[in-house]
Amino acid sequence: MFNFLKNFAKDESGAAMVEYAIALLVAAAIGVTTFSTMGTQAAANATKACTALNGSTGTGTC
Repeated sequence: MFNFLKNFAKDESGAAMVEYAIALLVAAAIGVTTFSTMGTQAAANATKACTALNGSTGTGTC
């Protein structure tokens, strides 16, 4: 039993899988944050462009 626990403690094959999972989660979080920010900025830029095209009167549609 002691040898089994000793070998289990030395085995690092599962540690690599955990590291890959953490790296994947970090990459996914960065991707979601980036695309969310880009979408928000694109919507704001479209609104600004529409306002500029309509002029100060606010007439017209985009």
